[in-house]
Amino acid sequence: MEQLDYNMLFHWFVGLLMDDRIWDHSTFTKNRDRFLESDLAGAFFSGVVARAEEAGLLSDEHFTVDGTLIDA
Repeated sequence: MEQLDYNMLFHWFVGLLMDDRIWDHSTFTKNRDRFLESDLAGAFFSGVVARAEEAGLLSDEHFTVDGTLIDA
């Protein structure tokens, strides 16, 4: 969000014109909550898993967890 305040490339990337107002940070929170409450989140995750399976990236032989994000 900070980059959108002054970086023209970020404005272009998200489809804003130079004089368009940028979004308030709470816009993302509201949209995230709506996304997670809808069926779209499940469909998105299922699509990602299907692509990983097609690429042979899934295995039934072992399970790995990245513990860096687990709070003690």
